[in-house]
Amino acid sequence: MRKLEFGFLYEPSTESEVVLLFGALLPYIGRFLEKLGLGSSVLIDEWTENPTDCIMKIDGKEVRVEFELYSSNFIGRHDPKKCDLIVCWINNWENPPQNIKILELKEVHKKLVAQKGLRLIFEDRPKYLPRKFPYTKEEFMDALKNNVGKQDFKVFYDFIEEILKLESIQLQTGIGEKIPTLKIGFKKFGVFPLCIEANGKASIAYYNVNVKPPTPLLPRDLMEKIWKLLGTPKTRKGEIKKWHYIKASNSAELVKKLREVINVVLEAKK
Repeated sequence: MRKLEFGFLYEPSTESEVVLLFGALLPYIGRFLEKLGLGSSVLIDEWTENPTDCIMKIDGKEVRVEFELYSSNFIGRHDPKKCDLIVCWINNWENPPQNIKILELKEVHKKLVAQKGLRLIFEDRPKYLPRKFPYTKEEFMDALKNNVGKQDFKVFYDFIEEILKLESIQLQTGIGEKIPTLKIGFKKFGVFPLCIEANGKASIAYYNVNVKPPTPLLPRDLMEKIWKLLGTPKTRKGEIKKWHYIKASNSAELVKKLREVINVVLEAKK
């Protein structure tokens, strides 16, 4: 292992630090971009910030690049049609739009340490523990495997692999939850109403409760169709619940209900 003579004391914890790390890794980035199908010769053209952060020339082709701490930070903040590449520290966005490639610098650095003994980050942790941090898909699957039975895990695994093949679906691992989660989103609505927890439970949200007043995630008529499948969720006061766990007697029934909800949303018109 080479002695660390320059680099970073801690892992990136801001988008700006991701940009700095990318610059430090630039001499080694080409082969990782080549694996993404973008080419290996990398030249910075200009910093633009609008509509994306910068323009690069990769093998002479213009590539629009957005930097993010976590790849899912892109969702809802930028136009996917105006970006070709997301450079992030951690990739927690599964099944993004097909036109967008994602380069995860944490994985790049890990491979450079293993293959070349090149370490640019002294401590494998952020300087300040983030209030919210993402789980990776691998961490979610490992936790799920440890928390449910072998047969139940296979039911969830097959279901996740199935929906990953749907172009209209996107997956996002949770940020800040106490237990790893996998959120299921619909590209045409730009929301993630379904959530699978690594303990084998699943829930559905009808409103964004992180804003005041809470705003609906889906059109009312679509919510009513879902209520016909799952039952109208009401509080003791008779009000419609903003979210709830999906009741099922076993994992197979739970996945069946998730499929039914997904089909209803995919068939709906925006």
